[in-house]
Amino acid sequence: MQRISFRRLAFWVGLGLAAAAAGCGDPFGQKPTVDNVVDTLTLYALRDTPIRLPSAYDMIQKRTVRTDNTPDFDFAFDVTADGSPLIYPRGALGLSAEPGLLLMPGKTFEEVRRAPDSGYRADSALAVKTGDVFVARSRISPLFCLYVSVPRYGKFHVLSVDAAARRIVLESLVDLNCGFRGLEPGLPGS
Repeated sequence: MQRISFRRLAFWVGLGLAAAAAGCGDPFGQKPTVDNVVDTLTLYALRDTPIRLPSAYDMIQKRTVRTDNTPDFDFAFDVTADGSPLIYPRGALGLSAEPGLLLMPGKTFEEVRRAPDSGYRADSALAVKTGDVFVARSRISPLFCLYVSVPRYGKFHVLSVDAAARRIVLESLVDLNCGFRGLEPGLPGS
């Protein structure tokens, strides 16, 4: 049996990936299979609310979660002492800094059609108010992906903030398709 050098193997693997990318636009052959759907969710502040109420959002499973039950979430909500609402990516809470948040000033929920490639805040809270729109990048996950682990992307619109009840209501659309950044209802195009 003839041995193949690492350099030769790397060359052929690279050539194969380049050919796949040129031939179909997606080196992993992933096609969108899950429709993007607009949802509404409610989160309660991390502090000074009953523990039974969800304070965080898991973009991979598209569900609100309690932070005392699971570390599997991408961002959490809290209210400061002066009543200011904040969204915390995991990195700002001392967990992995893969998830990130990006405020989209001047954009409506409908105008945000694709998740940006960069600019996500991963280590500090995002101050929000009613009407704001932000995009989020999830932690990395292999769920729904055949060959790679990638983040999910979603857009969120702050519908209301109730500082007295320590609650925020968000309109959301999360793209569950592997590696896609499309943020419009239906099957994403990219």
